[in-house]
Amino acid sequence: MRSRFNVLSHMLKILLFLFICAVLSWVLNQVTMPPNVVWMNLHRVRESAPYDYIFVGTSHGQYGISPEVVEETTGKKCFNLCMADEYPIDTYFLVKEACKTHKPEKIIYELDPSYWIGDQRLGSTSIFFYKEFPWSAVKLEYFADKIVEQDYRSTLFPWSYYKNNLTKAEDIVKKKLSAAYREYDPEILDIPGGYYKSDGFIYQEKVEGADKGTFNNMPWVEGEIRESARIYFSKTVEYCRENQIDFEVITMPVPEETEANMPENYEQSERFFEDFMKVRGIRYHNFNYDPELEFDRSMESYWDYDGHMFGEDAEKFSRELGECLLR
Repeated sequence: MRSRFNVLSHMLKILLFLFICAVLSWVLNQVTMPPNVVWMNLHRVRESAPYDYIFVGTSHGQYGISPEVVEETTGKKCFNLCMADEYPIDTYFLVKEACKTHKPEKIIYELDPSYWIGDQRLGSTSIFFYKEFPWSAVKLEYFADKIVEQDYRSTLFPWSYYKNNLTKAEDIVKKKLSAAYREYDPEILDIPGGYYKSDGFIYQEKVEGADKGTFNNMPWVEGEIRESARIYFSKTVEYCRENQIDFEVITMPVPEETEANMPENYEQSERFFEDFMKVRGIRYHNFNYDPELEFDRSMESYWDYDGHMFGEDAEKFSRELGECLLR
């Protein structure tokens, strides 16, 4: 009898310890993980549906595509789900999540070749999207396909990637207790040099004399394409076709100075993806090689050599993008 009581007591102590750990981890998540663009976008694309066009892709699209301007040009309601560190595997699950409430007429994938040949950094960026997904079958599939292969801390203790924010805990808690947080007000987001303007578009303001860095673009090497990129791009295409959603691909224009720094790499990338999409029957438009593009591709339009546009220039480009989508 005493032995059974001891076992039960021991089990209760273990359960209590695990419960305390879970509560402590939840508290640390709340005080270290600030509101972010993914949190905002997943709420808005769900609550403001339906959309006709949804853009997915990388930070080039996030800073370069204004849904508001494309909508003015095309008459189609648009949302921009392009975000920094969005790899093809993340794009696939973002598309599935966005289409849960309403399936759009078209998905436009903004393709950055460097996301096909590089590996995603482990840490806060690798769980950036997953942790903001609401609990659902899509999130469980996301976990099985990506998160389970990562450091166990990404699932059990995501705050461990944000522990440097402990010094900002008071400010983060104030934000999360505010009316702005409950109402998903974009003003609550901390975006250096810019602000969340409309439906996923980040408007970067011009600062006279600001440092634009230097050339750091990843050279294109076809032999280094990651299998994961091929697999999840194909899954995205297949998902769209199964759900009668049009799918097309674009590549954003980079600064002329950047292209001139490695012209052969850009030409090789263009040839590869032109053939890659043609074989699969996918419309592909690379704005770096568009003779009709009137957009100013000098560094005056960009805040870095990688190709991120200033807000006012992104709006100019978005008008031409809208016209291209109608052709």
